[in-house]
Amino acid sequence: MIRRLLLILSILFTLTLTSLAQNDTILLDYVEISASAINNKVQEKAMERKIDTAIMQRLQTASLSQLLIQHSPVFIKTYGPGGTASASFRGTTSSHTLVLWNGLQLNSPSLGEVDFSTIPVFFTDEVSLQWGSKTSANSGGLGGVVNIANNQKFNEGLILDVKQTYGSFNTWGSYLTLGYSAKNVIARIKAYRNSSDNDFAYTNIATIPHQEMKQKNADFIDYGVMPEVQVRMKNSLLTVVSWNQWSHRNYPQIMPNAFNNVKEFTDNDFSRNFISYKYYWNSGRVEVKSAYFHERQNYFLESYTSNGNPVSQMNTLNKSDVFRQLADLQQDLFKSWKLYAKIQWDSENVTSTDYDNDYDNDYDLGRKKRNILSFYAAVDGKIYRDLDLRLTLRNDIVDEKSAGFFPTATLVYRMPFVKGLSFNAGYSHNYRNPTLNDLYWNPGGNENLKGEDGKTVDFDINYLYENVNFNLDFRTGLYYSKVNDWIQWVPTNYRYWMPRNVSKVLARGLEAHLKMNYRYALWTFSISGNYVYSHTTDESEYAQQYDADGKQLIYIPRHHANAFAEVRWKTWNLNYTFEFTGERKTSMNDDDFFAYQLPAYMLHHVSFGKQLNRFRIEFKINNLLNTDYQTILWRAMPGRSYEIYFEFKI
Repeated sequence: MIRRLLLILSILFTLTLTSLAQNDTILLDYVEISASAINNKVQEKAMERKIDTAIMQRLQTASLSQLLIQHSPVFIKTYGPGGTASASFRGTTSSHTLVLWNGLQLNSPSLGEVDFSTIPVFFTDEVSLQWGSKTSANSGGLGGVVNIANNQKFNEGLILDVKQTYGSFNTWGSYLTLGYSAKNVIARIKAYRNSSDNDFAYTNIATIPHQEMKQKNADFIDYGVMPEVQVRMKNSLLTVVSWNQWSHRNYPQIMPNAFNNVKEFTDNDFSRNFISYKYYWNSGRVEVKSAYFHERQNYFLESYTSNGNPVSQMNTLNKSDVFRQLADLQQDLFKSWKLYAKIQWDSENVTSTDYDNDYDNDYDLGRKKRNILSFYAAVDGKIYRDLDLRLTLRNDIVDEKSAGFFPTATLVYRMPFVKGLSFNAGYSHNYRNPTLNDLYWNPGGNENLKGEDGKTVDFDINYLYENVNFNLDFRTGLYYSKVNDWIQWVPTNYRYWMPRNVSKVLARGLEAHLKMNYRYALWTFSISGNYVYSHTTDESEYAQQYDADGKQLIYIPRHHANAFAEVRWKTWNLNYTFEFTGERKTSMNDDDFFAYQLPAYMLHHVSFGKQLNRFRIEFKINNLLNTDYQTILWRAMPGRSYEIYFEFKI
């Protein structure tokens, strides 16, 4: 298999070099634009949405989890500051949300998910969301895809940006961007450090009577560095990026165990690196990319009795080494039709103290690996004046076994009599491989697991209006997904749990998005918001046995919404952010105990700031009304808190 892959890549490189020799210059032909600018934007945004750049600039010192909570339809399940944050896209679980960094998958091969709290917005230039048939270029995104990318502009001169924050609970954040952008070369380095004592006061509702307490053993520190280089040549672009991070996070006890003597923490570090070469010609482009990701995680847990005697101890080490190689082609065919093709090879290697040790070593680590060879092709274009069609086909070969063929189709119809109004309909078929933990965890791993098979039907209505002073972007849509062979860990007769393909999950719902901007004289008004209704149920025979069929899956709210409003006058700004999370179940036996239901909550945040030439200062109040709430059962969350932000930028 490896030899065949190398042969394919060699042929691709040969074709690329041949094109280089034959195309020393790009001849730009005269192009006639027949569609309006609005109609072009409508087509580009089908089944996809980009987070506003101004919003990202305002939240540069936040984590990606905070950005998505406040400005996207994605539901984030968070354990609080310094804790894990995972995504639920369209009523699915965190392992069904695919995360791509510059087109490269970040999902852990062992866990299958991404901790969004470890991704600083500061390290990204662009964040976008894809769903339905737009997820077909990669396997695994049964719920949707979160894309993060690094995009830089040439010929910008000196790059210097310094940010400093300080907030409640002794929370510090320092951020530096330094570089130079010339006509054909960009060199930039980003570095940051973020830490907090995270010792906020809270009401422990697990004690009788309730007690006011202060969170302990919850401090954390994260820091990282990202150097980037881009070189633009005559018809090509070379990019090298290295994303490196380290963190130490202590974990506080849940409310019922607040008086226990427990030491629990995680040390985590990773290095993600890629090199990309793009070559352009007048009717297309080809990109060849090579990446290496390394991650190391050490988890420690030790508990003691009131007398100081140890009760339990856990010290695990997990390391992953992932190699990703891909070649991506885009070629104009005829008229409006285009061809897209991609071949990708992934080698996933994990060593863990939780796997069987297949060889002798000093650390008692078991090693597991997996190779995936993927083929993807797509065509899109007009089949009528106002009707566009996109067809895709994907095939993955996992350890020399074909996972099958997965097609998608998308139709985009633009109303000819109402500029900016369009209708999108799509069908997608995708799958997700079991994680290496699902297959090889000791005890409980199940090597006979099948991949999860998901099919989705979407229907969206989009309306886009633009003039000099007023912009409006409104979208709403329905979706229906069915996932067969859903992997679920279930109890066994041997006092441990085991993953099985036991569930048939249906996810259906409605999404709505609104964004408006209005300018009047020296004033600018902006409003945006999202509302999501998700109904996700297990309809399998296994669920019927436990009277769980037809019930909402745990930790997935039926209702979820957010809103943002901003007023700007000259160099002053005032912002308001609203979050709403509906009721969630924490057990399928929700009628047995009141605590198995987490009540709905609303959060309000405000900030105001001013620009002073190259300086900016902003003051933020989070959880303005000091709301007491839980996102995870028995996990305390901070009340009202404050933050001050300074920035100097050239």
